[in-house]
Amino acid sequence: MHNKQIEIIFGKIFDNTIKILNNHTKTKNKMKRISLFLIAMLILAGTGLRAQAPAAGATAVLNYGGLEAKLKKSDVDIQNDKKNTKAKTWTTRAQALIDVYNVHNDIINRGDAPDRVKIFLKEPTEIQTSQEGPNNVEIYVYDRIDLKFVNGALESWTEKNKIHPDPLTEAQKALDEAMKLDSDGKAATDIKKVTQDLKLAYQSEAILKYESQDYQASYENFNNILKLNKLPHMNNQIDTILIYFAGRAAFENKDYTEASRLFEETASYNYDDLLLYVLRKQTYFALGDTTKGVTAITEGFNKFPEDQSIMIEMINYYLDTDQAEEALVMIQKAKAGDPTNVSFMFTEGTLFDKMGRVKDAENSYKQCIEMKPDYYDAHYNLGVLYYNEAVKVYEEASNIADNAAFEKKQAEGDEALKLAIPFMEKVAAMETTDQNSFDTKRSALETLRTVYYRLKLEDKRQEVINKINAM
Repeated sequence: MHNKQIEIIFGKIFDNTIKILNNHTKTKNKMKRISLFLIAMLILAGTGLRAQAPAAGATAVLNYGGLEAKLKKSDVDIQNDKKNTKAKTWTTRAQALIDVYNVHNDIINRGDAPDRVKIFLKEPTEIQTSQEGPNNVEIYVYDRIDLKFVNGALESWTEKNKIHPDPLTEAQKALDEAMKLDSDGKAATDIKKVTQDLKLAYQSEAILKYESQDYQASYENFNNILKLNKLPHMNNQIDTILIYFAGRAAFENKDYTEASRLFEETASYNYDDLLLYVLRKQTYFALGDTTKGVTAITEGFNKFPEDQSIMIEMINYYLDTDQAEEALVMIQKAKAGDPTNVSFMFTEGTLFDKMGRVKDAENSYKQCIEMKPDYYDAHYNLGVLYYNEAVKVYEEASNIADNAAFEKKQAEGDEALKLAIPFMEKVAAMETTDQNSFDTKRSALETLRTVYYRLKLEDKRQEVINKINAM
């Protein structure tokens, strides 16, 4: 054994061997990171509720003082024995607290440019700048709020020096008290309006918490809306999409029993969302009920036979249960129904890759690239395929005692490694602001750094290092 001849690069290659992207995991991660905008649009479309927007001619100065004065007056009123027995006192208090919660929600929206925000908030006391991956980040600092802009668009905000620490909880208490005191029904109109406004506020808070990955709080806020819908004056309103997203939050919080209950309730109202089938399957699997899980995902596949996420769930199930041929049959069926769908070809390549059918995987990935030259995932996976094949050759070389044979096998490994270069270079050259693509690009660069080191292409290696350092 020529241990001295086995270069340090072996350790580097083995340590940096890139695994083929698992599409099942990518799908789940995408669901977790569902955009705030999409959630908001789905909810508003599904419920018929409208988000509050700045009124025409709205003042450029927030009236924090006015809201503080209203709340202080309400604090006094609820201590007054003559006023605290009237439903109106409590609906007024509830509305004041909802207004406190919405003090910023009423005038700023995600996606706003800095100039629009400054119409209402004026100039910040400070602007903090930083870089998050490919994104330029600016934090506008104000006395009561910090705004986070990503690439010039408002992404999120953090409130400080709050008028009330927990306005929605107190608003709910005030609404409950108003309903208890409204024995004659004279406050019914006010109670219904407060209920609708409180639903909107809970909705905003649920979305905020979901996006910040506080899934327990998100679930609680979605569930608060569902509870309000069951009040007598709401006539047991059914907001199917809110039931669904309450289930989504419970699922992310790993409360699979509650998630399953909510997903099944959603399904009972014929909610037509393909991800519901994926989530029902994953929830049942998490609960250990694979039979119901398979039934749910099969139902989804029969209804949406061309959907990639459902197909991947089916394929992964077949692979996990050593039914690779069944998975392959499913892919072929999908391709027959839509032969120009590059995603099906890519999934087939990934499946072949998992099965160890290297040549078949290579052909599928190449067909992907022929169909769509800028399909970077196919370039990346093909580069990984060649890279891993080269690693196998180097490993074989390490077990050869004869020096001449060892050198020959090493050379074969170098030639195999060269095949990965054009595909990794294609990925490394792509322009992107998407975090997933950015991560893939960085991984391609890191792979090229190892490849160039192995092939003694020092100038190219240093060029790649400079690009990585600049990211």
